[in-house]
Amino acid sequence: MAFDAPARTRFVWQFGIAPLIGVAAALGAVTGQSAALAVPTMTIFAAVAAMSVAVSRRLAIAALNCVLALLIAQGLSLEAHDTLRILVLGGAGALSQATLSLAVALFQGQLERPHPIAGARTTAALIRANLNLRSPSLRHALRSGLALGLAVAAYHVVDLGRHGYWVPLTVLFVLRPARADTDERIEMRVVGTLTGLAVATGLAVLVGHGVAANTAILTVTAACAYAMLMIEYALFTFAITVYIVTLAHAIGESAADAVGERALGTAIGVAIVILAFAVVRDRRAPLPARAAS
Repeated sequence: MAFDAPARTRFVWQFGIAPLIGVAAALGAVTGQSAALAVPTMTIFAAVAAMSVAVSRRLAIAALNCVLALLIAQGLSLEAHDTLRILVLGGAGALSQATLSLAVALFQGQLERPHPIAGARTTAALIRANLNLRSPSLRHALRSGLALGLAVAAYHVVDLGRHGYWVPLTVLFVLRPARADTDERIEMRVVGTLTGLAVATGLAVLVGHGVAANTAILTVTAACAYAMLMIEYALFTFAITVYIVTLAHAIGESAADAVGERALGTAIGVAIVILAFAVVRDRRAPLPARAAS
């Protein structure tokens, strides 16, 4: 979160959002077992989170992390009786990032002083101003809720093994507020996924189940994925694809199955994004008035 900010600013954001990430993960554990609960939960949660684009890029990144926590917890079909532990673990993971940012910030000078009350008032005012169908932010929120709800429903219908969450994961990272940006993301997602699947399959055959080789691949691809997330989406997709397929292979799953399931999950996710834009279309800007002749 706040990738473009100094460490002290990242600390404030990460510390503040950590409890919400824990709550989102716990909510995913409670609702993930049933499509009747998972689909409406994701639809509402994703739509509300997507309204953050009306406020700021940093808030949008924070909201994306909360949706991601919900998505993964639902997709892994975690048990409801583990809710408290998942809440703690989800929050602890986010707090560990905040701790790292704090450690770096101590060498950068005084911490940024947060202004939560003023920030909350500004956020509320911006959200209220965008609660109309002419607002691109509201239309993006409606698309996000629709698309992610459909994506969760899709993997409850289509058997993708343990990797059904790849469908909403594709939607989450591809769907942007603007159609042009989304189309570009789709192209990069497809290219990155296909290239990553080809490389991951070759690596699986080459290294077999060697612990050292698989560990090295996972370490390098995880680092590359994190580094490329905000720089080049195609390279991020390539790296995360190799990482996930290698991880499935390393824990004993069939690499071929993981490849097929990821390819199908990506295709379904892309189709859902295209459908969401067809259902909730962007409104054209009004033409300028012509001067009287």
